[in-house]
Amino acid sequence: MQVLLTGPARLTVPPRGEGVLVHDATFGTWDRSFSLMRDVVNLGVDALNQAGAGLPHLPHGSLDELIVLPLSGDYGAIRRNAAACRDVARALRTWSGDISRLGAGAAIDWHGLAAAAWLVRMQALAAGVACAAEVVRRGARVFEQIATTAERFGVRVERLVVDLGRVMSRVVRRLLTRVGGPGGWALFAAELLTQGLSAVTDIVDDIRRVVRLVGDLLELKEQILDWAREQRDALDFLLDLPLALRALTW
Repeated sequence: MQVLLTGPARLTVPPRGEGVLVHDATFGTWDRSFSLMRDVVNLGVDALNQAGAGLPHLPHGSLDELIVLPLSGDYGAIRRNAAACRDVARALRTWSGDISRLGAGAAIDWHGLAAAAWLVRMQALAAGVACAAEVVRRGARVFEQIATTAERFGVRVERLVVDLGRVMSRVVRRLLTRVGGPGGWALFAAELLTQGLSAVTDIVDDIRRVVRLVGDLLELKEQILDWAREQRDALDFLLDLPLALRALTW
């Protein structure tokens, strides 16, 4: 009896997935500048609050830590999972074909009830493995969809962050212009106490806009976390796969 089987399916760790969308080229620059600008803005908030502005401070941490990664997710790692699912699905389909050919090949020279039982068992096993391959392939599609949506969120956040950086840059320039002379922040605070906020309404309005943008992004983060939990539920069908495969091999 001669049964032609395919070669071994080698499963290696897939490379990290690449982005498929266009990202904002200036995001990295704003991200690196955020911490420095945030510290200047918070100094301005301290001075303005002495005059009754009632402005909140901007939170500590980089934009990546505060907003982008919690919002977008690591879409490269997610695409790696999709690639791994595709590899496993191909391996399972290969295994299913080999099992089917093995059962059919044995039936050529082997007859009787034992041969019939063997053939039925092999064909059932082949069908079960083929079903498992389809389940894993479905997982690849789900991972790919999640990765693309996650990257889309990331691009959206990057654009919002660039807008945030532009407003913060304008605030910093205006603040540094006011505190650049002798006395610096102390003189600026004293000026506000005597003259009030009317002379710096442009700075106050911009700081409120910055705070609002940060708040909107953090609120968006919560919405996207809810979406992420839904996607986690969408992948629950993969959790039963090891048990199903184990049952097939007994």
